[in-house]
Amino acid sequence: MNLAKRLVSGIVGMGVVFGVLYAGARFDVRWVAGALILAVAYLTALEYLNLMRKLDIPVAAPEFLIWIPLLVLSYLVLDGRYADVVLLFAIAYQVLRYLAVTPHRTGFLQAVAGVFGLLYIPWLLHYFYLIYLGAPGHSAMTGVTNAVVVLLMVWGYDSGAFFVGTAIGRHKAFPNVSPSKTWEGVAGGFLFTVLGAMIAANLSPVWREFVFWRGFPHIIVSSFFVGWAVQLGDVFASKLKRAAGVKDSGVFLPGHGGALDRIDGLLFALPVFYFYFHYILRFL
Repeated sequence: MNLAKRLVSGIVGMGVVFGVLYAGARFDVRWVAGALILAVAYLTALEYLNLMRKLDIPVAAPEFLIWIPLLVLSYLVLDGRYADVVLLFAIAYQVLRYLAVTPHRTGFLQAVAGVFGLLYIPWLLHYFYLIYLGAPGHSAMTGVTNAVVVLLMVWGYDSGAFFVGTAIGRHKAFPNVSPSKTWEGVAGGFLFTVLGAMIAANLSPVWREFVFWRGFPHIIVSSFFVGWAVQLGDVFASKLKRAAGVKDSGVFLPGHGGALDRIDGLLFALPVFYFYFHYILRFL
């Protein structure tokens, strides 16, 4: 692996993401975050369809992909209040699309793959937009910080797991699925998750007061849950790629693989972060 290429492409990618999020809040055009989500969701969906083909479960591409922009747009319109209705129509269509396919086992697997793909990619990604919107009464820049906090927590876990695992990793955590993952790396990932949250908190007075005063214990607890969600998402994607017989889901980002390789942990972490800070703490 070319570490320099990995670092450069990662920094460039972070700059683009942060720039889009900041511009959306600064100029009150937060729909640009939706455009970012749409681009990522579409690229990831293409890779998902390719993985399904390698698994001999050919999901009809046009009928699947058309729902990606429809779902993302439904999250943007009226702040996503009726998005679940669109999701139900999308799921129903995926089931009906393969109802007449024979043999029935093939049709069932295609329907399952179609339904799961919609839940796995656009539905999980919509939590990012909810995090970005933030709580009523908070400034738009606080919403940007919400998004940056979860991103730096996820990227912190990935970075900590990689660098600590590479440096001192000895005990394999998931040898049958991801041989490079170690328990030392997992511990390093948790530490860097906390560090990522603390760094991002300095971007907003609301977050700074929360993290460095009354909310620090919650940062520890949420980092634990977010870290495990990131690891679970990574292991699940590794299992999916191994089943398909590929190392990377694509070649989207030099040194990082495909779009799914970049967001596999984020997909599982987004709802965990949202539910903890929105429903338990009512902070978002």
